[in-house]
Amino acid sequence: MANNNGKKQAILRAGQEVFAQKGLVNSTISEIAKRAKVGDSIIYHYFENKEDLLFSALQELMEKSYKELLFHFKGLMGPVSHLGKMVWFHLYQNDFSSGDARLMKNLLFECRSNKEFYHHAGYKSLQKYAGLMLAILKKGIKEKYFRDDLDLGIVRDMIFGFLDEESLSCLAYREVDETLSDFESIMSLIMAMIGVGSDAVANVNPGISNPGVTGVSDAVKSDKAERVREASISIFAQKGHRKATMLEIAEKAGVAEGTIYEYFKNKNDLLYSIPRDQFKEYQYRLKRVFDPKNPVDKLRRFIGDYFRIFSSNKEFLTIFLCDIKLNKQFYNTEAFVAFLNTNEMLYEILNEGKESGAFRSDLNNRVFRNLFLGSFSHLSIRWYVLERVTPLEMMGELSMITSLLCRAVTREVENVFENI
Repeated sequence: MANNNGKKQAILRAGQEVFAQKGLVNSTISEIAKRAKVGDSIIYHYFENKEDLLFSALQELMEKSYKELLFHFKGLMGPVSHLGKMVWFHLYQNDFSSGDARLMKNLLFECRSNKEFYHHAGYKSLQKYAGLMLAILKKGIKEKYFRDDLDLGIVRDMIFGFLDEESLSCLAYREVDETLSDFESIMSLIMAMIGVGSDAVANVNPGISNPGVTGVSDAVKSDKAERVREASISIFAQKGHRKATMLEIAEKAGVAEGTIYEYFKNKNDLLYSIPRDQFKEYQYRLKRVFDPKNPVDKLRRFIGDYFRIFSSNKEFLTIFLCDIKLNKQFYNTEAFVAFLNTNEMLYEILNEGKESGAFRSDLNNRVFRNLFLGSFSHLSIRWYVLERVTPLEMMGELSMITSLLCRAVTREVENVFENI
């Protein structure tokens, strides 16, 4: 048995090295067998085919990385520190790790570009690793470090997409020599999106009106009133108007039940305030779509149009995400230059926002671009490759993504990561 396990480990190691160097297509079973010092037929005793070996090779590395990250978490207190360490761990692997860490990065690109991977047992190891991020986010919400209105699946995908783009910029097209120098900028953007705080620029979140615009600020009578209204939307959607109680809404909003009646006459008044204020907000935003006069509006429109334009050709998008974007050869072609040129307008909007004072002065355009592109890639895979959401859910998720990205560029965050 020990000898058999030794052979299997030798095959896995050989597969990891060969696949990482040559990719799935250009690798052969014979080459892997030769490096593992076994016969070709022995490989098929443990693995069904070349793809099975590739996915299993990544699975083993992911399990090792999972245990290593848990070790790094020891001695750290609080979800913010854990989140920062997880980001730092990814960047460190880009810059200084060799061996297993570099092999895993290359195998991840190979596996995630293969649709069959998402149906293989190896994918579960990636889900397990991603589960650490979900656990951190949940703890952060529970301990009131992170906002409680987040869709954790979306936030997780945005963060991992962000880190993917950082890896690609360093390892694939060598835009930067290292990524750890981006750590503070990365964490600042992430915390601006998900951190608790009331210093966000008005009208970043859908459904919250701009108090400086006449005729649109009626809904925002106070922070408490807005919290009650948002809580009622959640409770009414979940239980229905008839079964919902004012006490449940008050508890969700974090206010006393009597506080609700300072702003709304009764449950019906609260119910009908929702479409009234929402439609006012929609009218306000629709007018601004055709004549965006400030950088936040322009960024919001750019994000929406970018997603819609790319999504208009599902076949091309699927090919781009699975066969092109995660292929290192792409980054040495004219097509990659053309792809980068599609982001020139984004830089123009970001620069305008910083010059006008609408966006944070410390905003790093390149790092935000990675956040944006990573979010786009991961969410598009979620939508069109894995096909896990309905068209209506896509619209809701796009709205949240847009709000989070806008929040990232407008909200200042103190540096709380110096000791990570």
